[in-house]
Amino acid sequence: MSLINTIKAAIEPRWQAMNSREKRLVSSALGVLAVVVIYYGLWTPLQAGIAQRQAAIDAQQSLLDWTRQATGTYLARAETAKGQALSGAGTGSITQRITDYAGRNNITVTRMQPQSNGLLVVIDEVGFNDLLTMLDTLQSSGGLRVESLDIAEGPSAGVVRVRKLQVAER
Repeated sequence: MSLINTIKAAIEPRWQAMNSREKRLVSSALGVLAVVVIYYGLWTPLQAGIAQRQAAIDAQQSLLDWTRQATGTYLARAETAKGQALSGAGTGSITQRITDYAGRNNITVTRMQPQSNGLLVVIDEVGFNDLLTMLDTLQSSGGLRVESLDIAEGPSAGVVRVRKLQVAER
């Protein structure tokens, strides 16, 4: 408070010594100075900060849009690849589709025997998870349906013997 009182004490005699015209001129200049200080000291930095934040938001929105588009493209390609897992996705004979799938996934088919409405497949040893993946792929993208399945325990944990897998066209 003493600083304000000191400044006031120094300015008041000068203010009293001015005529009314000078007082109006100084008051106007102080008003303009206050507006300039508020504009350049507060308003401009505030607007620049808002513009920077908006640019950051726009960049993040652009990144989000690109990510959504890339995810869509990735998912579409993954579905296409899954659909093509059996060379042509449902084309060719049942025997050819099962042989192609088994060959690509290192599954040894012991026997394939045509049936009246499908194919009987026998596999000596296959991992249980590999068998489930094979069955899912044959049904989802191979255009086949599993009519019956008979499996037995294999020689080691996680390995099964497929005694009878009967598949047919959907």
